[in-house]
Amino acid sequence: MAEMREVLVEIITDVCRPDPVDLSDHGRPLFDCGLDSVDFASVLMAVEDRFKVSVSELDLERLGSIDGMVTFLKEQQGVRR
Repeated sequence: MAEMREVLVEIITDVCRPDPVDLSDHGRPLFDCGLDSVDFASVLMAVEDRFKVSVSELDLERLGSIDGMVTFLKEQQGVRR
């Protein structure tokens, strides 16, 4: 799970470059970390591509933090097995 978190932090950091974001608290909402709606959409597209998942509108509220994304991705991995 730590590896997944590291990948998510890397994705978010890359999307937000050159503007730094504070990702020290993985439970903190991403919008409070410095992301705007365009950044968030870009992060979601990168997550879908990297982890080969599809995010529906119903999932968006759950994906507001790194912890939420990890939970969602773990659930998706269980569904694919």
